[in-house]
This record gives sequence, structure tokens and C-alpha cells, in this order.
Amino acid sequence: MNKKNEMKDIADIRDLDVDYSKYEEKTKASGAMQIPVCTDDYKVFPVEDENAVYKIKEPDYRGDIRMEESLELADYSGPFRANLRFSDFSKQALLNLLHADHEYFEILIHLWAAEVAKRKGEAVMREIQAGAWNMVLLPKIPGILEEWEGFPVAELPQPGDDVLVFNPFRPDERYESCSKERLIKMNLGCHEFILNAIEGWSTQVIMRYGLDEMFSIQWNLWSDQALDKVRDIKIKWLNVDGGETTPVEAFMKDIQIDVTSFPGKAFEMTFEMPDRYTGYVGFNKCCSVNQWEALGRPDVLKKNCHSVCPASMIETAKMYHPDMKVDILAIPPRRSKEDVCCRYRLSMSAPSKGNN
Repeated sequence: MNKKNEMKDIADIRDLDVDYSKYEEKTKASGAMQIPVCTDDYKVFPVEDENAVYKIKEPDYRGDIRMEESLELADYSGPFRANLRFSDFSKQALLNLLHADHEYFEILIHLWAAEVAKRKGEAVMREIQAGAWNMVLLPKIPGILEEWEGFPVAELPQPGDDVLVFNPFRPDERYESCSKERLIKMNLGCHEFILNAIEGWSTQVIMRYGLDEMFSIQWNLWSDQALDKVRDIKIKWLNVDGGETTPVEAFMKDIQIDVTSFPGKAFEMTFEMPDRYTGYVGFNKCCSVNQWEALGRPDVLKKNCHSVCPASMIETAKMYHPDMKVDILAIPPRRSKEDVCCRYRLSMSAPSKGNN
């Protein structure tokens, strides 16, 4: 396969609506994609037990809408809920979540733009932004709005000199009249739009400069630049650290309502807390795992995962408490599709009774 066709396959398989089986069949017939990537220039995080296997068990409950069982939570300052459903939130909390989603989106796009401009210059940044918009986001907007019941957009912007942070699910006074079910769908639609935006920028970088440059950008964004900003958004709008919440509970709640982690075409997650100072976070489904497994490149998958997730988990844990520990229990590549994609344990010592 020539480089042009390889780049097209990479662009196509990063589409959240892709049929991965088509690429699995191609890999079986023709072998793994030979796109170059450096496999010795990144930090490999240790796994607690390399031989441990964690099978997929529990589903991701968050997108399971059950209005009749709603807890009408005004925010997420109360106890951690392993089986949290977005329908457990009140209407106002869901409106607040849409505000949080949009602010998160704006931060991510500005950080992507700044990082690309720093490395390649403002002119190239604008070209990459235009490519991400015209090739990925613009064609997706009508379908996303229809699927997730967003309001029609009267006029779509065009990329220019400024950073384009248009979001079809941005806060809107019309949302006040929407049902809770529709607000949940719009939150999930905002999640899908944000992931498409990230994929758009990432794909443009890959097509111009290769995978290694994209992974380097991801590392800079998720090991440092974005974390404190997006954590503050979730505290501001949903009060995840409020009440008598322990630091581990606060971080677990943070991940549950993080718009980039919502359930859907890309991700499915599980959350467990056997006690208030120990939490387990797992990914049953991850689009990156699906992509690189289908292309037959576990080496690229390993670099992808070590370049993004562990550092973001570790650094965010420190923000909630400097003594919080993060252990990696599983990280790709995995042995079987019946295994979880990854699994983490968050923990810290409970305070002695005398310090309560």
C-alpha cells in the first residue's frame, strides 16, 4: 500500500462511525499497515502485574436514560455513585453540564491551536484548522444534530484568522424549554462533536507530519496543559468536590462527568469504589484500541495509550490530593477483545480517626 492510501485509511478509520471489521478483514488479507512510527521515544508506564487479565463485565450505565428512577441531583456534590446515570441529574444540572461541556471544548481547541502554532507557525495552524473543519466537522454537523436532537444552526461559520470554537451544542436560552431526555441527548451529542474536533485536528497533523508528531502534541496537552483547566470546570459547574467528598471520590466523579469520556461510539467505562479511599476506573471500549487493533499495529496502540492516559490520570490525581496514588492494572495492547482496554486503581490512605 502506498503512503497516500495509508494516509486515507488512517483518516477514514478515525471516523467515529467507521466499520472496524472492514479494516480487520483488510489486515488479515494484506497484513498490518506499515505507517512508520518511532517506538522507543516515549515513556512507558509500569503495570502492576503484566500477567493479570481483566475481563469486560459491567456495562457503562451513564447513557442509560431512566426518568422514572431519577434522583434529581442538583449537582454532584453528594456521594459517588458507581451506577450513575445522566438521568439522575436535575434539569438544571444537565443545563450546567452543557455549559461545562462547551467551556471544556473551547479550552481544548485553543490549546490545540496554540500548540500547533508554537511548533509550525500561525499560518500552518490556520491551514490545519481549516482542514479539520472542512474535512471532518462541517460534514458531520447535520447528522450529529439530527441524531442527538440539537437545534438547527442558521448559519455555519468559516475558518479565518481566529481560533474557531463553534459548537452546535453551545449554551442556548432555548435549552430551558427542553425535556431532560433531550438535554441528555444534547450532552451526548456535544461529546461526539468534541471527539470529532479532536480527531479532525489530530488527523490533519498525522497527514502532514506523521504519528510521532501527533503523539508528541497529545503528550504535551494531556500531561500538563489541559488538566487543571478542565478539572476546574467540573468543580465549577457540577461541584464534584463538594460536601464531605474524599479526594478519591472527587476524582472518580470528575471522570464520570468528563465530556471527553461520555459513553457512545468511542468509549464505554466502568467505575467502582469498594471504599471511600479506593476507586477503580476501566475502559470497556476505546476508539483508539479499536483503530489500531483493526490496522494490526499493537506497537502504535501502545505508544498512543502511554502518550495520553497514564500521565493525565497521575497528574489529575495529584491535583485532588498530592498523596493520591494511581496504579495501572491494565493498558493496551490487550490479549483479547473480551478483555478491558485499560484499568486503573486510585487510592490513598484514609485519615486516622483522630484526624477526622
